[in-house]
Amino acid sequence: MPPDARANVPWEMERAHRMLSAMRSASENFYRAAVRSECHAFIEFTGLMNEYIKVCERMTAEGRLDWMGANTHSGTSMDIRDYELRYLAEKLDCIYGPSMRRSEEMRRAIFE
Repeated sequence: MPPDARANVPWEMERAHRMLSAMRSASENFYRAAVRSECHAFIEFTGLMNEYIKVCERMTAEGRLDWMGANTHSGTSMDIRDYELRYLAEKLDCIYGPSMRRSEEMRRAIFE
């Protein structure tokens, strides 16, 4: 994909870096609080957040800022590589895997 045109606008790239910094800080704060919960599956959410941040950092380094508005509501998708998707699946399996394997209804609710 061609680089996002916003990457050529200095304040948009600065905004992306500010967002990434704030996201990293939020993830670090969540991790510290999650560890205190002593709930392993809850702590795994940090891995989901950190992988999201890594994807955003990679896309920013590639000159792509479309991650800044990517979500279901906008219909914009992120460029998630196979290895990143496998890691996300591993984390989701750790958190929800036993429940999803137990219930076809839950599996459909999550993946449809």
